[in-house]
This record gives sequence, structure tokens and C-alpha cells, in this order.
Amino acid sequence: MRLLSVARRLAAIFVVAASGAGSSAHAWPNVESAQPLVQAPRLCAAGIVFINRRCHVVDFAKIGEIDGHDWYYAFYNTHWADRHGRQNRGFPIIFYLQRPATLRLSLWVDDAPGLAGRWANTPPPRPVLIQRPDATYLGFSLKSVRGPDDQRLFRLDGKRWRKVDVLRRSDADQALIAQTAPSDCSPIDDGLYDWDAFQLRIALRSDSGGPCGTLVADIAPKRNHLDLTKAAVVR
Repeated sequence: MRLLSVARRLAAIFVVAASGAGSSAHAWPNVESAQPLVQAPRLCAAGIVFINRRCHVVDFAKIGEIDGHDWYYAFYNTHWADRHGRQNRGFPIIFYLQRPATLRLSLWVDDAPGLAGRWANTPPPRPVLIQRPDATYLGFSLKSVRGPDDQRLFRLDGKRWRKVDVLRRSDADQALIAQTAPSDCSPIDDGLYDWDAFQLRIALRSDSGGPCGTLVADIAPKRNHLDLTKAAVVR
């Protein structure tokens, strides 16, 4: 009887634990849902980074107002060490203000490995809030330890931000670039987005190796990607 009683108690504990795990599994992400605005410039919101990582607020600012909500940007620097070594990482984060004074998490960019080392301690340019007739967008230009800037674009969907693919180039996009560039010039790389102007800028190089101007293309957002529209070469 005693063994049966213990077994029943253990079963009850497992049921409670499982129900708790189920509710947290649906949370997005594993973070407290709110933070007082007054704390945000100096304290990382609890739970965004793992508890064993030291976290500091490197940058914090209001970035605009959309549909009656104020939106805020933070850049967190984290440091941790284990038997494999030490690492610093940076994380851009977006909150919206629930009045009167509560910040709620809306976007956490946790997959930018280039924000390490120096770029974990040096905040990148603040994101650009882009309000267009079709939707509201948020453009990032994140620094990287190696290679070009890591650029991201997100579309506001309710109070969450959905990722827009900025790397996709359709056959029509490639054809527009080819027909716009002079015959003796070619792109140096894939170019960089100017979020303020909402354009793609691609540096060109002549066959002899000299500069050949910049191809500037307007961009038209679709639901999950960008299309290039008209383009011209600027010297």
C-alpha cells in the first residue's frame, strides 16, 4: 500500500510538470511577457538570454509610433564561458509599449552569429522603421565579424514581425540588373539595401578593374520577399 501511495504521488507530480512544460512550450520565446519601461535602458529583460549569461544593455531607444503603440529598440551584449571557451554575442530586440509603462517583447534577432566579439560590444546602426502604404517594415543592417553587413527586413503582422527574404533574386531581378549595367561593367557583389530610401545599391566594376558607378534599383515588397523594379546607374 505504501509503495502504491508513493507511485500515485509521483504520477501526480509528473502530470503537473508535464502540464507546466506544455504551457511554457507555447510561450514565445522563453521570456517574461513584460518589463517596466523605467528599467529597460539599464537592465536586460529577464529570460531573453539564458540565466547563466551575463547581459548588459548597450543601446536603447524609441524608434517610432505605429497604430497608437510606441516601439522601442534595445541591443543586448552577453558574455559567457564554459569548458569550450568564452564568447560574446549581441542581440537586437524590439519591444512595444503597453500603456501606461510596460514593455512587451515583439522581436528578438537571435540568429546573427556575426554579432560576436567586437560587434557584440559595439551597437550596430539602429533599425529603420519603414511605413509604406501596403505595410510597415523594419530594416536592420547588422555588422559582421567577417564579410559584408548582415541585412534583415521584417514586416509588422499584428504585434509580431515576420521575416522578409532579402536574399532571393528572381530571374526577372537578375535580368533587370544585367540589362541596366553597362556592357563593360559587372556587379562587385550582391549589393546593400538602403532602408531609408528603400532601394538596393550595387557597386559596379569595369572589365579593366576600375569603378563603374553604382546600380540603384527600387524595391517592391511582396508578402515574403522583395522584387526589384526600375533601376539606373549612378556615377
